[in-house]
Order: sequence, then structure tokens, then C-alpha cells
Amino acid sequence: MEGTQTTSKSRLTLWLIWLIALLPMLGAGIAYQFQLPVTSGQVNRGELLVPVQTLSQWGGSAELFTGHWTLVFRHDGDCDVACDQQLQSLRSVHDALGRDADRVRVEHLQSTTLLESGIWVVDPNGNLVLRYTQEQLGEPLLEDLKRLLKVSKLG
Repeated sequence: MEGTQTTSKSRLTLWLIWLIALLPMLGAGIAYQFQLPVTSGQVNRGELLVPVQTLSQWGGSAELFTGHWTLVFRHDGDCDVACDQQLQSLRSVHDALGRDADRVRVEHLQSTTLLESGIWVVDPNGNLVLRYTQEQLGEPLLEDLKRLLKVSKLG
């Protein structure tokens, strides 16, 4: 009698393992069949530029914006007290990068380029990658930069 109970427990265990393994596949099949929305998995807080704008498209200077990551602070008009504070905050974000800070430069552009006001992330090839508003200056920018520099071998 004990052999029969052991066999039935073994079969039940086997069927439970199969059920646990098949449930995710069944869920994925249903999501695919009914085209249920799937989250994008996007974690960046800045605006990802798709497609990226190349150096020649946005009017950057190859000498300033290639070979390293660059945080570009673009402000219209003269730099007043608020502008100086934002620039200082951007430099603080740069310093908070720690050992990766030497991979990143901070540039303040007042000259006319095709860039709107804001904070722009330029990759080592001169491409505009991300854009931040002045309100996003601080923790959102720092977190994105740390993640970006961690996965990037450029610069």
C-alpha cells in the first residue's frame, strides 16, 4: 500500500512541476494572441532621442564633443543667477559620478546651435542621446548617467 501512495505523490509532484513550467508559456501565448500591451522596460528619466542627432545635424564642434561623454547646458540669453545655480548643480552631478567623472565633460553653450534650452547628453561620437529639462537636473540625470557609463565602453 505504501508503494502506491509514494507513486501517487511522485506523479502529483511531476504534474505540479510541469504545470509551473507551462504557466508562463501559456500566459505569453495569450498575451501574444490578444496583443496585450507589454511595458517597454524603459528606465531612463530623460527624453531618449530617437533617432539620435549626429554632430553635423545639431551643429556641434567635433573638437569639443568627440572622444568623451559631454553634458551640454544650453541656456538662452545671458547667464543670470538662476543660470549660474543650474550650472553649479550640473557640475555637482558631474562630481558625484566619482571615478567616472573623468569620462564626462560639462559644457555651457550660449552660442546659437540647433539645441533648445536644457541639458543634453552627447556621446563620445558627438551624437545627442538624451535631453533633460532644467527641472530634471540632479538625481534623475545622475542615475541615468551612472547607468549609461556602467554599460558603455565608449569615452
